[in-house]
Amino acid sequence: MTSSHPTDLQGEVVVITGASRGLGRATAEAFGTRGARVVVNYRSNTEAAKEAVEVVEAAHDDAEAIAVQADVSDPEAIVELFERVDEAYGTVDVFVHNAAVTAFKPLTEVTAKDVSLTYDLCVTGFLLAAQHAIDRMDEDGRIIAVSANDSHTYMPLHGLLGSAKASLECLVRYLAVEQADNGIMVNAINPGILDKENYYASISEETKDAMDDLKRRTPKGDAVPPSAVAESIVTFAGPGTEWVTGEVLNVDGGFAAL
Repeated sequence: MTSSHPTDLQGEVVVITGASRGLGRATAEAFGTRGARVVVNYRSNTEAAKEAVEVVEAAHDDAEAIAVQADVSDPEAIVELFERVDEAYGTVDVFVHNAAVTAFKPLTEVTAKDVSLTYDLCVTGFLLAAQHAIDRMDEDGRIIAVSANDSHTYMPLHGLLGSAKASLECLVRYLAVEQADNGIMVNAINPGILDKENYYASISEETKDAMDDLKRRTPKGDAVPPSAVAESIVTFAGPGTEWVTGEVLNVDGGFAAL
């Protein structure tokens, strides 16, 4: 299949964490439609990762993809991830940090293990992986972190994840300033309420009702399609963004404006 888009990223090497399902897979496919070479990182679901690779390679005649298993909360696994990238492509043009995990609990019930689980992946994992990506980037590299509405808006049981995403956004701003002279642009995407099967399987009916209410309150009246968020991520990676850095873009159907 041949696909053409105004944003041409043909041959660019794109590393995406948490890319086997959901928004990560949608992002991998969006880069695939531009003919990019995509590294589909995943933690455990090998079958889903294989399917994501197939989706990318079917999106454009020139698209390539490989799946690399690595738990990005583990510093040693991050090293192994980028060693695989070196073997396959030898460079990185775009790094997208999408992987996230947390414990959905009231803050009074959060444990030290919960905090480590969340911050090791959402914050430390992002920073360490971004360091490795930067080491492999030429001038004009791009780093995009996926944040969330809970970084700035109360959402039931999201206190731990929201604080981690707020920390992630802070790192994006600092890293953007530090890397500006190197020509590496660092930005974040803040999606609105997304329909995610794995999330809804892990929360109570009461919390599901609360999340459904937030979707209804979104000015556009529904959840944001992952494909819409993915297209915004690709835009940050493409031409015309050489002076855009340190930004957090809301792709939320107007939710942040409420």
